Amino acid sequence: MADLFDTVISNTASDRPAFRQAPAGDYLVAVRSAKIVKANSGTQGIELEFTVMEPMHSEDMTGVDLSKCRLRDTQWVTDKTLSYVQDRLSRITPETVGNSIRDALDILPGNEVVVNLSHETMQRDGTPLNTPRLKVERYYSVEWYTTNKRAA
Repeated sequence: MADLFDTVISNTASDRPAFRQAPAGDYLVAVRSAKIVKANSGTQGIELEFTVMEPMHSEDMTGVDLSKCRLRDTQWVTDKTLSYVQDRLSRITPETVGNSIRDALDILPGNEVVVNLSHETMQRDGTPLNTPRLKVERYYSVEWYTTNKRAA
């Protein structure tokens, strides 16, 4: 079996399979890490980094390598968004209910959740992205998704 370097230098660009971003839809993911981040404006939030495990839809996955798909979601915490953030965290694991958000950072890693993903194709300044970024739209607890959404 040829190694990656030999394959890359021997094949033309048209011969090499291009990496394809995961299509929009629902995916089972696991929380890899959770940390506090701070925006330039001073607003603080929680950044969740996920491992994409499997699609929960029947879209064409040809050319998609889920191990290469990077998924992060930042929950900005303000007085107005606090209940929204707590609700999202409770969908990942009910163990976060009644705990501080700081304590939730230790509880979240390793838990699974179903997320609905879309594609972000532009930077904030309007310049296009070469590869669309995955964006989390909604969170579903695995139990709720299995019982309700998948059954529909």
